[in-house]
Amino acid sequence: MALLSLTGKRWVIHETGAVAESVVEMLLRRRKIEALGEGEILESVGENARQFRDFEKAADRIAHAIASKESISIFGDYDCDGITSTALLARFFHRRNVRPLLRLPHRLKEGYGLQNAAVDELKAAGVRLLITVDTGVTAVEPIARLRDAGIDVIVLDHHTLPEILPPAFAILHPELAEPRMTPSPCGAGIAWSMISAMEEQDGHADWPDRASDMALAAIGTVADVVELRGGNRTLTFGGLQALMGLTEGPLALLSAHAGLQKPFTSRDIAFRIAPRINAAGRMDDPHIALHALLGDTGSLLQLDALNRERQDVVSGHIEDLLPLAEAETGSMLCFVSEEYSAGICGLLASRVCEMHGKPSLVAAQSGDICTASLRSIPGYDVTAGLARCSDLLMNFGGHAMAAGCTFAAQSFSLLRERLQADALAHIAEEHFFPAVAAECALDIRHVTMELCDALQVLEPFGQGNPEPRFVIESATLENIRCVGKDGKHLQATVRGRKLIGFSMGHLEKNAGQPLDLLCRVGIDTWQGRRNVQLFLDDMRVTIREPISLPS
Repeated sequence: MALLSLTGKRWVIHETGAVAESVVEMLLRRRKIEALGEGEILESVGENARQFRDFEKAADRIAHAIASKESISIFGDYDCDGITSTALLARFFHRRNVRPLLRLPHRLKEGYGLQNAAVDELKAAGVRLLITVDTGVTAVEPIARLRDAGIDVIVLDHHTLPEILPPAFAILHPELAEPRMTPSPCGAGIAWSMISAMEEQDGHADWPDRASDMALAAIGTVADVVELRGGNRTLTFGGLQALMGLTEGPLALLSAHAGLQKPFTSRDIAFRIAPRINAAGRMDDPHIALHALLGDTGSLLQLDALNRERQDVVSGHIEDLLPLAEAETGSMLCFVSEEYSAGICGLLASRVCEMHGKPSLVAAQSGDICTASLRSIPGYDVTAGLARCSDLLMNFGGHAMAAGCTFAAQSFSLLRERLQADALAHIAEEHFFPAVAAECALDIRHVTMELCDALQVLEPFGQGNPEPRFVIESATLENIRCVGKDGKHLQATVRGRKLIGFSMGHLEKNAGQPLDLLCRVGIDTWQGRRNVQLFLDDMRVTIREPISLPS
């Protein structure tokens, strides 16, 4: 077994011997991406909606509904992608003086997706056209009921196609596009591409406040962790530029409340903006976030409060949960509690999975029913694992790395046993140790402002293009101290360069010896001055045989 770090992780170093001058070129080549800039690349952001099989059909039906003043409804999802998607479509209709009925499911009261209860609401409201976004492709029965009631449904979705498609009027899905869209856009990416094409058809290629729409699409794209290549990459790049340029409106306020400082990055979306939007659906009602994105200042203030509440609740549960996870020896870590709410189970599962390097299931029990979120590790498709246990589930769905399911409380013990056996059968032994990847080794002398600036060409970072990490060998930490609430974070300097290790204060006792550092390279803009800053992600006692570096 390879030497483990002080946090119990194994390091996977892609390439040794790289020098600072070649790092950016090496990363661009390895990741097969092109540098983005302010020029021609932004003439086309996102995907071309005309690739969707049913685009023309959907566009004509929407235009007819607007002209005929039909009652229109938009049904989205309670997460950031679904909320930004719904906001994008709502803004499109608002520009045409149409106020559609906006509907998001309540995570705790209704669960995911279009359900029959919502169908009855839509029928009672006299809706004639329903657009689902970031959901709908598996809602076969509800959409059949809507069709039978004379309501046309247009589905905008990117989730896994079922064997039988719903009887919708039109379906816009990346896998039904020609050519097929790879990587797949998220719901907000699909909504953005459709809106862009329809505005262009109407002669409004540069419509009013296009920047806010592009920013909304980028927020949904980063939050949904789709691969940031191709159209997703250009959309996120353009959306970040647009977000930075906003000086008023709900997104400018949201950015200010989240404490963003220019230049904005995909990490700002992932760790500051998206959690605030998601907090509404996790802790209360997702419509709060939707109203905030559409300009309601009171709802925006509620998001701040809900996000703080979410942080406190998750922190409290994690303190109790991690010791339980430490004691578990199974190949999948499974926990259920009546104290958890379904809205935070995904966050808890993510933390447990990250800390212990094993697939994790965390479920909230309400009466006889458990609602669970699962997170996985590379090499194990957790949704496929659920499929192999589907006889124990009421429903399930998701992706390779993240999934959700519901099951009877009495089935938990058997489900845990089956999932642990499944994980053991499908995961190589070495993958049970958490792994963290580094691009190459760097000499601390090469960590300069010039390198920091050069690395910006790789932005936006995200799935498929992660922020690069580097190994700095045999480092001596100076000015070591713990900072933050309860001394949670580790702060030091390395050869005059600032270093911060978030949530690594407990390793202060190990910091006085020669260490190999695994870190990201960034820029500190404190008090308007730009300086190199190292963001510590892990460290280990210096190994005897150092990674060879060219002179």
